[in-house]
Amino acid sequence: MNMFNIGKSGLLASSAALNATSNNVANAMVAGYSRQQVMTSSVGGGAYGGGAGVSVDGMRRISDQYEVAQLWQTTSAVGFGKVQSSYLGQAEQVFGSEGNNIAKGLDQLFASLNAAMEQPNVIATRQGVLNEAKALTQRVNSLNQSIEAQRGQINGQLGAAAKEVNAQLRNIAKFNQDIQAASATGTVPAALQDSRDAAVDELAAILDIRVVEDAQGMVNISLARGEPLLSGNTVATLAQVPDPANPQDSLVDIQFGKSHFTVERTAGGSMGALLDYRDIQLANSQSYVDELAVQLATEFNTALAGGTDLSGAAPTQPLFSYQPGNPAGSLTVTAGFPPEALAFGLDGTQGDNANLKSLVALANKDLNFTSLGASTSFSESYASMVGQLGSASRQAIVNAKTCVDLQTEAQSQWASTSGVNIDEEGVNLIIYQQSYQANAKVISTADLLFQTMLSSF
Repeated sequence: MNMFNIGKSGLLASSAALNATSNNVANAMVAGYSRQQVMTSSVGGGAYGGGAGVSVDGMRRISDQYEVAQLWQTTSAVGFGKVQSSYLGQAEQVFGSEGNNIAKGLDQLFASLNAAMEQPNVIATRQGVLNEAKALTQRVNSLNQSIEAQRGQINGQLGAAAKEVNAQLRNIAKFNQDIQAASATGTVPAALQDSRDAAVDELAAILDIRVVEDAQGMVNISLARGEPLLSGNTVATLAQVPDPANPQDSLVDIQFGKSHFTVERTAGGSMGALLDYRDIQLANSQSYVDELAVQLATEFNTALAGGTDLSGAAPTQPLFSYQPGNPAGSLTVTAGFPPEALAFGLDGTQGDNANLKSLVALANKDLNFTSLGASTSFSESYASMVGQLGSASRQAIVNAKTCVDLQTEAQSQWASTSGVNIDEEGVNLIIYQQSYQANAKVISTADLLFQTMLSSF
């Protein structure tokens, strides 16, 4: 009887729907899982025009690729924002720390010079000036070491990020191959597509990428500016290489086939943030401390060169010395510089402090700081640098929070389409269970009718 076949088809369709719903419920807490839905269609009837049941046409993965792409873009923005705010926060702390505070060191040096005004010939007060000068150079050295430590940390992270990108690209290429093979059979497992999307999301956290899916279901990936990372089965390889123009930094090279590209600081994601911070904010911090070291040495050495030391003679060696290639890292009080050599006088007479006054006046002298784009005093320049870093750090924190909020919104939009709603799935379980029971009833009714018909003969 046709009722048997109709009931059987309904029973199988209900069973398939129950299995899909059960799988959705089981994976509800799995990140990136896209809910699945059974696709069914009505089977046409025979000569009498009646229906012939239902056909299970397959399983559908509920996914809106526009929403997925939006999610990947917000993931890149979060990756950028978190790294940027973290490093700017570190820089603000480094410049504001007690041990690195150049402004405090300058205050103490100028205070010691003021203290020597009344008794410029006393060795103890002269030694006090030398001690504060040495302490100031140590602050400059320490600040430079902190900047170099950040640079080393960034270069290390760039290398690790390049390796992670290579690993994710290989994973995605393997998923491409598996999906292409499955497409040939007509059924692509939804788990493969979910896993590939998850791998792409991991990649998006490191670089801002563009993803295009071809007719075979394979994804091609490039950077936002078009540099290819994955095309079909061809995978790019990223490698950390020295920067010819700046050996202390490294570049990230992309090799795709026979072509080579360099990852720019505009690449987005955490890698773009590392490059952007290193090449802009950190480079400017380095320029400032180097410029400060040179200004300190130049101004003090020039002022002292015009005076006379304790013996009434012209000075024979500078107070500060440094290596031109690394001013902030090498700034020091010249080795063996004695307190008697400080040229506080102008005419060599006892108690002469005329040149000492010119040293004290350096506290308020406006100097041109190219790194700040302003003319200002030593202490005010440092306050300006700290203020710039503080402002940039606060803005980066705001930007990072905005990026997280946008990601949360994108995740919510994705979940409304592709995520599992436990309440909805619970209702579906009841509906499909009732459908299963009803189709079983159709079969039992058909059997009863068949038995009745047989007994009538």
